[in-house]
Amino acid sequence: MEAKLKRFLAIVAIVSVFNGLSYALIPNALLPMYGIEPSPGAALGFRFFGSALLAFGMILWFVRESRDWAALRGVLLGATIGNAAGIVVSVWAILTGVMNSTGYLFPVTYVIFLLGYVYFLWAGAPKPAAG
Repeated sequence: MEAKLKRFLAIVAIVSVFNGLSYALIPNALLPMYGIEPSPGAALGFRFFGSALLAFGMILWFVRESRDWAALRGVLLGATIGNAAGIVVSVWAILTGVMNSTGYLFPVTYVIFLLGYVYFLWAGAPKPAAG
């Protein structure tokens, strides 16, 4: 389980860092892909989003080596809540026309990662001793 969690956190960290750098550095090139008109405010919002993804990706990268269940559990719980909120926000944005159908990449990614976080919360939880 430990190796699988480490690998999962590394994958999510790499995806998060890549996306974070992209959104932070070239938002005006990416906004139209999602049907969002580039504007200073939209670019700033994407840059903040990218900064948060970059920070979270680095947290995942560095915590992946931890064997401290309390630390890992805290990160997994926070990620679970954040990804659940991301699903709601991104689906709302698509359904209200803020983003086009390319925006479905967001909730799909959030769901895949959410399933991983929930799985590792369940699988990594200390089991009661038998007997």
